[in-house]
Amino acid sequence: MTNVLPVTEARKKLLNLVDEVNDTYRRVDLTKNGRVKATLVSPDYLDSLEETIYSLENSMVDIEEAEKEFKKGNYITLEEIEKRLRKAPLKKNAR
Repeated sequence: MTNVLPVTEARKKLLNLVDEVNDTYRRVDLTKNGRVKATLVSPDYLDSLEETIYSLENSMVDIEEAEKEFKKGNYITLEEIEKRLRKAPLKKNAR
């Protein structure tokens, strides 16, 4: 749930808002003249978003290649994997 506040009101409640975003991971959108101009989020939440973006950006080549292979029919279903695993002999751990 997002909390939306005018900047003037947020100014009065800033210390509490900082605690709120840190404790609840909720964002607080700050408005000026009725339009969102800034958002307060916890640093952990921001880190999580940045990590997700980084992962997606660095996975796009693999995702695009997988989509091409899928369109060509080059894939294996979960049922086929399960079938192969049932047939495969169990290997003992080498220590």
